[in-house]
Amino acid sequence: MLTVSVLGTVEARRGDVRLDLPAGKTSELLARLALAAGSHVRADALIEDLWSTPTGRNTLQSKVSQLRRALADKDLVRGDQDGYTLAIDPGAVDAVRLEALAAEVVEARTAGDPARALERSREGLALFRGEVLAEVGDWAAPHRTRLEELRLGLVEDAMAVRVELGAGSEVVAELEWLVEQHPLREGLWTSLITALYRAGRQAEALAAYGRVRNALVDELGIEPGAALRSLERQVLQQSPSLDAGDPSVVVAVPGNLPAPGAPLVGREEDLAGLASAMGDHRLVTVVGTAGVGKTRLATEVGRGPAAAGGVWLVRLDAVDATADLPQVVAETLHVTGGGSALLERLSGSGTVLLLDNCEHVAASAAALVRGLLDAVPHVRVLATSQVPLGLDDEHVHVLEPLTHDRSVELFTRRARETRRRLVLDTASLAAVEEVCWSLDGLPLAIELAASRVRSMSVRDIARRLDDRFVLLRDPTSQQHERRRALSGAIGWSYDLLFPDDQRGLWALSRFAGDASLDATEHVLRALGVPGDAVLDTITRLVDRSLVSIEDADSGGVRYRLLDSIQAFAAARLAESGDTSVAAAAHAGWYAATADWCDEHVRGERQPECLAIARAERANVDLALAWCTAHDPELGLRIVNGLGWTWVVLGDGPAGAARVRQALTPGAPPRDRATALLLAGWLEASAGNVALAGSDLDGAGELVAGLDDPVLSADVDRHRAFLAIQQGRPDVVLDRAAASLAAYRLEDVPWRTAASLLLSAYGHLMLGDTAAATRDATEAVGLLGPIGDSWGMVHAEGILGGIAQAEHRYDEAARSLARAADGSATLGFLGQAALHRAGLARVQQRLGDPAAVASYEQAIGEALSVGDGRLTATARLNLARLLRGAGRGADAVTLLEESQRWYESAGGGDFALLTDCVLAAARDDDGALRSVLAASRATGDVQVQVFALDALARLAAGTGDPATSDELLAESDRLAAQVAHVVDEGDRIDAVAARRLTRDPTR
Repeated sequence: MLTVSVLGTVEARRGDVRLDLPAGKTSELLARLALAAGSHVRADALIEDLWSTPTGRNTLQSKVSQLRRALADKDLVRGDQDGYTLAIDPGAVDAVRLEALAAEVVEARTAGDPARALERSREGLALFRGEVLAEVGDWAAPHRTRLEELRLGLVEDAMAVRVELGAGSEVVAELEWLVEQHPLREGLWTSLITALYRAGRQAEALAAYGRVRNALVDELGIEPGAALRSLERQVLQQSPSLDAGDPSVVVAVPGNLPAPGAPLVGREEDLAGLASAMGDHRLVTVVGTAGVGKTRLATEVGRGPAAAGGVWLVRLDAVDATADLPQVVAETLHVTGGGSALLERLSGSGTVLLLDNCEHVAASAAALVRGLLDAVPHVRVLATSQVPLGLDDEHVHVLEPLTHDRSVELFTRRARETRRRLVLDTASLAAVEEVCWSLDGLPLAIELAASRVRSMSVRDIARRLDDRFVLLRDPTSQQHERRRALSGAIGWSYDLLFPDDQRGLWALSRFAGDASLDATEHVLRALGVPGDAVLDTITRLVDRSLVSIEDADSGGVRYRLLDSIQAFAAARLAESGDTSVAAAAHAGWYAATADWCDEHVRGERQPECLAIARAERANVDLALAWCTAHDPELGLRIVNGLGWTWVVLGDGPAGAARVRQALTPGAPPRDRATALLLAGWLEASAGNVALAGSDLDGAGELVAGLDDPVLSADVDRHRAFLAIQQGRPDVVLDRAAASLAAYRLEDVPWRTAASLLLSAYGHLMLGDTAAATRDATEAVGLLGPIGDSWGMVHAEGILGGIAQAEHRYDEAARSLARAADGSATLGFLGQAALHRAGLARVQQRLGDPAAVASYEQAIGEALSVGDGRLTATARLNLARLLRGAGRGADAVTLLEESQRWYESAGGGDFALLTDCVLAAARDDDGALRSVLAASRATGDVQVQVFALDALARLAAGTGDPATSDELLAESDRLAAQVAHVVDEGDRIDAVAARRLTRDPTR
């Protein structure tokens, strides 16, 4: 018997044998005749439909001849002078059968037979194999529309009948997806609203009515129909008619899905996506790591499809590679008689097979599925596996771990189901957060942890996560080990791996967080994996969802293990006895990487060094911790190699702490001196001047015993930088000059440029802008060819400072804005803060209101990199600005914060100025006189000016104009000496003193 299918690609079958139809017009001719099977179709109508341009009858006759040959029976296409007839039973065409089934559904619903209506609607939906009349021309558009409308009507009827029969929460996800796709189908909305109400979600049911009403009004300008309006009233009135239908009505649909368990949490999008994919694809595979919930999700999805032949769960976890999988499926479906009987059973009606746990028999499962899909048009397969089956028409749905919020929700729900009187106070909720962060969003792990609340507090559970594989098992469960213990689930996956792949997990378990490909390869080689096998090893682990991939900022990728898999793999590595091998290789890789960074961080490849340092912080810390116990000199090599990269990044105290922890008395003097120099610079950059001075003194003592003029000059250069932070320009110039003298003899361009920039800054501190310009210009000439972006940004900032000192404020603002924005773009947040603060100062002197925002941004940037010194300086200048704007209380708050910081850091530049401005803001005469005495002792002219101005204001305010004038005269004389850093706009106390002297009542 010939059957023709058009509800997908056009097919013709004789029995179970698919006939080979010529593509193009021959197949279209068959489709056109099949849609009118048993009826005469005029030749003119055929030509008009199939050909868009005038075509002779000879062409049509040629296609008829081809079709007759393909069908192997010329009598099946009967012709006369007027047209042709496809001489088959109309019921042998799936489209005609579909129309008959749709009519039966209507008849069954009218007769009050919901079971028959559901069976017929599912049978009709099972006829569809994809896009209707696929690859057929434009003439088919009205037929396609009509048939798709029939399909949608059957879906609508099937959902309505399921709801009539009592369905509620189990159909909500599928209905939500359907109404999203078809927002104007009132029947679907009716089913959704009823299902929501029946699931105890009355508010959401009413909200759904509001959504459909808005859609109808917005799109069509009409109100919902009478049925929907009546349903809204019933929901509002909690009508008993909305309760589940007659429980005596049983729909005889076969299948073996387990009874629904606890509701899924956090999988709404996955449910909707899979429901959609099951409608569009005959093979859908859910892939994901062990414990992520593939089986649970697939089972829930399996409750949705309309399948007259039922949905059958075929568990493959208990079979091995020698198993006869067709026989396993046949036994699950209670079919006897072998493979042919199975195919006959599946061909009878639409069936969904849920093949669970395919990963260990992936090749056999793929062969099984390929054979079934090719032989049985109505079968659909939903598979779960850690690896895709690899078939061309497979739709792969990657199941990711739960988000943190949904993890917390899942834990809380399961814990309260386990212990109904459980109370979660603030501390317990914090412990729940901690547990969920540690468990990677794996539902199995979260539910096992939650089950422990039977006998433990949440805080006890959190404390015991270090031994997670003992904790995360359910001793009361009767399920297989892999379903009641996290170690069992991960162990199942691990045991399926090749030895090289197991070593791949061992290697990655040594990394903190994630790892680059090159670093992973280095450790893998140390563990005995051949170099040419590394990429395949990693690929297989990624395919099995045991390793996740993350995009790196550099454009590459990084590999990560979930914490639970990392813990499992680390335990297996320890059992192998190779932990020390992997750890040494890990540390050795970062030592080599540090060497490379030390060689390139001062040149054009600086951005790569910074990207490495940012990405590898945790791994470097892990390597250093191992080196402290096992190879201290290797640790010192790592910090010395990465030290200047940390300087450029602005790592400050954190970088210094790493360096200091790596120092050991037994290290070679040269290496120890280098480390102390780096620690001193890093501490000084953050304002810890006392500790920085101690570090540099130690470096100087070590260098004194070495015959190394460059290293000796490095000590001078670093001391010049420290002197900048201390506000000692004379020392800056002295030490910079000493280092320059040595560097010029040794021909070291980068070091020479670095000392020139320090010298330029020292001259600028003293107001010698000509000398500052000379040194900065020479530094730029050296840095340009080297390609040091960080150095060039600093040079730009110094040139902006020179312009500011020379009162070329517009030019200064442009230079400092470029320096700040350039630093931020390059990721130099510490330098961005420094130059942003300078820009704010220029804007302040220009009277630009944007100064306040620039100061606040600079403070935020400085705080983000832990630069307390710069934060304090920016707070000081912002306080001066706010005080001048009449916001004295805000200014005092900022000044007090800066004062506390200077006290904790052992002083620093602007510490005395902070004391001065704070004393002035408080009108504290005694404190001002102490500050004035201290500034005279140190020669700090700027502070003397502000202290004298404030004392003059206080004298004028107490009716002593003579003293006020005397103090102002002295401060005016001194102000001329520091005009490069102090202008009249800064001297708000002097302005107030003169106003009070002229009019004491003011």
